[in-house]
Formats: sequence, C-alpha cells, structure tokens
Amino acid sequence: MNTVPSLLGKRPERTLPVAALLIAAAGMLDAFTYAGYGGVFANAMTGNIVLMVVRMAEGEGRLVLPFAAPIAAYICGVAVAQVLKEKPLAGLLPSQARFSLGLEIVFLVVVAFLPKSVPDMLVVTGIAFVAALQASAFYRLGEFAYTSVTTSANLRHFASATIAWLIYGEGRERRRESLFFLCLCICFIGGALLGAVATLTWGHAAVWLPVGLLSVAFALCLPWTKGIREMLGEDK
Repeated sequence: MNTVPSLLGKRPERTLPVAALLIAAAGMLDAFTYAGYGGVFANAMTGNIVLMVVRMAEGEGRLVLPFAAPIAAYICGVAVAQVLKEKPLAGLLPSQARFSLGLEIVFLVVVAFLPKSVPDMLVVTGIAFVAALQASAFYRLGEFAYTSVTTSANLRHFASATIAWLIYGEGRERRRESLFFLCLCICFIGGALLGAVATLTWGHAAVWLPVGLLSVAFALCLPWTKGIREMLGEDK
C-alpha cells in the first residue's frame, strides 16, 4: 500500500501541505495566547493542566479558572465534533473538515477586531473550542494518524519511525513516515517561534498570521481542487 500523502489526493484535508499549515498555525496560536493572554495555551491542554495543578499546589486557587476554562471548552469542542459525526446529524454538513476550519478562521478574525478590554480568558476559551473542532476533523495524514493542534504525539511518531528505519531497517515506508512527522514537528516549532516573536512585537495583531495559514489550508480543501486532482489522474 502506498502510504505517501500526495499533494492533492482524493482527500485534500489529509495531505501534507494542509497538515503542515495547520500544525504551524497551532504553534503560532499557542505562542500567541501564552505570550499575549495570561500565560495560557490555546491548544496544549497538557500544559494547561500542569500549570493549573501547580497553581493549586501553590495555594493560588483563584488562578485556576483561566486554565480550567479552556480545558472545559476543548472537551466541549471534541464532544460537539463527535455529535456531528453521529446520527442524526451525520451528513448534515457537506464537509466537517471545511466547516470546523472555516469556523476557526472566522473566530480568529473576530478576535483580531476585539478591543483589548475583552477578558483574556474569553479569547483563549473560544480558541480552545474551535481548535478542538478542527483537531477532531483533521487527524489523518495519508495513512498516518497525527494531531493537528499539538506536537507531542507527532514527536513520538517521528522518534518511533526513525528508530524503526535507522536501527531496525524496516524500509522505505518507515523512512517516509519519519520524514513526514519530522516535517510536522519542524512546522510546529517554527510556527511557535514566529508566533512568539510576532506577539511580542505586534501584540494583538499577530493573530493575523495563523489566520493567513489557516486560510490557505482552507483553500486547499475546497472542491475546486477536484479539477486539479483529475488533471493529475489522482481522482479517477
């Protein structure tokens, strides 16, 4: 079986260019909210849980809510995404992937125009919710399972595939898997670095960077790519 995620395959939301754009935007958003919105992550719920528990251990219970709210929003986002996949709502949306990604873009554009007086927790909580919807719709890269909003699982896949390829000689497929996940990890790190620098430099306006990346990913997932895929003989 050919497990190489093509540039414009039958499922564009499962291709490497889209995955790379999503993971880079996720890194930007985590850096954006952490540096600009009270040291809370938009996507990395593991980090929020650790920070919340540390605050509790320090006896600062009043500081728990800014971390608990996005965690709850993320759980709600996953729940909503699951409901949309099941009957009677299954099939209601032409594409759950495009819907979730479009909703995330719209929300971030709204964030860009919000006044600074809006509480940080509301912004981070909203981003966590739409990020969860997006993560639940974008979870495969060709035949590989991946995460489009965090990097821990992708790093594990990279390490596992690399060991299997270099140490145990398992062949081309493992080499490809290693390179694909390495690409995702680099994109996340690069996105986080750029997001941090942009937020510290431009402040609130830095949100336009992930909006741009997500918009390109959304365009690649639109039906008009079907014509290109047919020209390449990939959708026949």
